[in-house]
Order: sequence, then C-alpha cells, then structure tokens
Amino acid sequence: MAAFAQVTLGGVVRVTGSGLGCPDWPLCHGQLIPPFEFATLIEYSHRLSASLLGVLVLATVIVVLLRYRRNRWGKNSALIALALVLVAAVLGGATVLTELAWWLRLLHLGIAEGVVAALVIAVIVSWRVGREESADTANRGEMGKSRLTTAALIGVFLLILSGSYIVGAGYGSSCGTWPLCNGSLFPEGRAYIEHMAHRYFAVIVGLLVLAVAYTAWQKRLHIPGSGLSGLLLFAAFSAQILVGALTVWMGFTPEIKAIHLSMATLVWIALVFVAALAWVPSEFDGGLDAPELGDTAQMEGLRA
Repeated sequence: MAAFAQVTLGGVVRVTGSGLGCPDWPLCHGQLIPPFEFATLIEYSHRLSASLLGVLVLATVIVVLLRYRRNRWGKNSALIALALVLVAAVLGGATVLTELAWWLRLLHLGIAEGVVAALVIAVIVSWRVGREESADTANRGEMGKSRLTTAALIGVFLLILSGSYIVGAGYGSSCGTWPLCNGSLFPEGRAYIEHMAHRYFAVIVGLLVLAVAYTAWQKRLHIPGSGLSGLLLFAAFSAQILVGALTVWMGFTPEIKAIHLSMATLVWIALVFVAALAWVPSEFDGGLDAPELGDTAQMEGLRA
C-alpha cells in the first residue's frame, strides 16, 4: 500500500509541476521542515512517503532474515525491494539536482514499479508460508511459464514507461480527441505520431492483458485465487481505458492525469499478482526456519 501511494504521489508531483518544489536534496530549501507552500508541500509529502516506504521495507527484510532466511522466494523478493528502494532514493535526489531530466524521471518511475512488483511477490509468499499443498502443480507451471504472461508483464511495464515519456516530452496533450487523434488514425507531426503510437501500443498490450486475465479465470480450479485475480485484472484494465478516454475528454486536467498513472500502477499490480500466483510455490516448509542438524540431534538426545 505504501509503495502504491508513493507512485501515486509521484504522479501528483509531476502533473502539478511540483518537481522542484524542493530545489535541493535531501533537505528542502535547506531545511528539515520546509516552507508551507503548495508545490513544496506536495514534493515534501512525496519524500516523506518514500521515507515511510523505506522503513517498512527495511523492517520486512529484518523479519525475513531473522525468521525466514531459508525461504528463497521471501528473502529474494524482500532484498530486491530494499535494493530498489535505495536506488529510487538516489535517483530521486539526482532528478532534483539535474532539474528534472526526463530520462531520470523515466528511470525513477521504472524502479518504483519494480519495487511494487517485488512487494507483491513478497505478499503472496507471506500468505503461503506454512500452507499445505492445494494446487495442481502441473497446471500452475503451465500458466506461470507461459510466454503470454511474460509478454504481458513486459508490455505493461513498457507501456507505463512510454506514457511517462510522452508526458515528459510534452506530447501528452497533443491529441485532443479520443480514440482518434484530431479525427485521424495516422496523424502527421512527431508529437501526434508518438502520442498515437502510445495508444496503438496500449491496444496490443491490452489484448495480452485480457488474454492473461482469461487464462487466470480458466485456471481458477487449479490455482486458488486466480479466478478472482483474473477478474480484478480485467476490471483494472477496463477502468484504465475509461480513465484514458476521460483524460482527453476532460481536457487533460492534473487530477485526471494523476488518476491515469495510478490506474496504470493498479493494472501492473494486478498483472504481477496473477503471474506470481502461478510462479510462487504453493507451499513452504513451515513458517520459522527449521533448526540446524546439530540442534535437532541435541533435541533427540534430550527426548531420549
């Protein structure tokens, strides 16, 4: 939840033009408590949100290393999340110090979505610790390793980045109508072409996402939770299409543009969730780490 809020706040910072509300880093206007100005408060809220996320991820890593370090999926997902949070923090500072270089903002968003994905996997691992086997492993593998799921994951990730690029390049509002671009399927001019390319790419990725959602629904008897998660994925993507249209129809207001990015992240969360349901093993050997061999021998001796 904190990771999703962080990405959402990042979108708010961008669409409100508050990226330089704090022109320095890590302090804000050289102070720990910044001036009470609109842009400054939005940017500073984003930094505070990042700090909270970092604390939560660090706490998760500590728990995993102390109690579940033999759980490879849990340990790796938590450590990757922590590493990406640290990278995102550095990139956030670099973005400010370079006065919002577009490619750094693009990379910053990509890393943030990576944090979200790692945490989604960690959540599913935590649910399955100590759970008894209840799924058809053959069917799980068939869905988890499918090229369709992998293609959809890559596609959604690139679609989110392409949307960020369009906005950063100043082409976000170039096409003033939807679904056509100013009445044309193939408009002329770089701004219009790149904007429409984003829409066409969204159609392709959308077909992949809908196919994954349908496959998840078909596997609902073999993979617990896949049916509901497939429906949620379908609902999230359908809502994102509507929000995309409303973004144009409402004149690209900052509020609707922020919602557009938030919905894109929700689609990403739902898709990673569907994929992880199939990838993550359906059971782990208990919650706590098993005792070492020597400890076990000692216990047996005491019992004898």
